[in-house]
Amino acid sequence: MKYYTKACAGILIFAVVSVIGCKQSMVISKVDYSQPIESVITPDEDGTVEDIKHGLKFNILPIQYKETQDTSSVTTSEIRYIRGSKGYYYLTAPTYKNVYMMSSEEAELKLLETFPIKEPGIDKPAFNQREGYIQLVNRTTGEQYRLTPEGMVQEQTGTEMIEGQ
Repeated sequence: MKYYTKACAGILIFAVVSVIGCKQSMVISKVDYSQPIESVITPDEDGTVEDIKHGLKFNILPIQYKETQDTSSVTTSEIRYIRGSKGYYYLTAPTYKNVYMMSSEEAELKLLETFPIKEPGIDKPAFNQREGYIQLVNRTTGEQYRLTPEGMVQEQTGTEMIEGQ
């Protein structure tokens, strides 16, 4: 009888471990997170921007501080952002001297990379989704930049590329 109890206990433990160990996890590959068109949103008096269409809400004051060293009032008139195919957000605003690449974390946006633009910044920036990269356009001068998680390069009028600043 004692042997029978030990055998049943052993089989039960083996079954429990097998069921827990065989739990399948699902992985969906080749997910494209990109949004085809940039979002242009205006901050409220507290610096909060909300894009209802894409379900994103955050405060721009940390970004504004990196640009101006001032958060005493909201001086950013609008924020422009787009999400690339790998899920990173690219953000900038008129007169900002940088493009910020951020990843979405649990209840936060985390700065991954800062891409400097030529001084004094871009007065009329715009983002476009392209195959394999994000394009930043200076609507005043026509300058174009190619943004990827690996870096930013300024596009020439032809096919030749030069490094961005």
